[in-house]
Amino acid sequence: EPASLKVYTHVREDAIQLYGFLTQDERDVFQLLLSVSGVGPKLARNILSGIAVGDLVAAIGSADNKKLSSIPGIGGKSAERLILELRDKIKAFALKGVPEHKAAAGDSDPLSNDVASALENLGYKSAQAEDAVKKAKTALSEGASFEAFLKEALKHLSKR
Repeated sequence: EPASLKVYTHVREDAIQLYGFLTQDERDVFQLLLSVSGVGPKLARNILSGIAVGDLVAAIGSADNKKLSSIPGIGGKSAERLILELRDKIKAFALKGVPEHKAAAGDSDPLSNDVASALENLGYKSAQAEDAVKKAKTALSEGASFEAFLKEALKHLSKR
């Protein structure tokens, strides 16, 4: 069964690492966690493995130090730092990110998601990619291949 992942590429001087996420929300929260001093990709991955994205957003928003400290690898000081550095960013994420992505995911098929993800990986913004996918979907016949779908979406993006 095919799966679609949202990928974050972490580039260091000595290595390039890829981290895959099932949802855009997970990837967005992962990137927010990386913005906290002392949190690297391993700890951010560990945090997301220990708590659901919605619960993490709620815990940071309500300054629930106890819940954050229960995550393996997070102590009291780390929990306080997460709350302090992410409180405002998480509120903005909770307001604009979560409902938007849930709605977008509900009305599209896996092929559309794959094409949108490919366009995002090519550097297009999420809104541009989704718009191009919608236009390509109406222009193509049912059952079109991934390659044809991507080519059509790129045509729409090049017309801008």
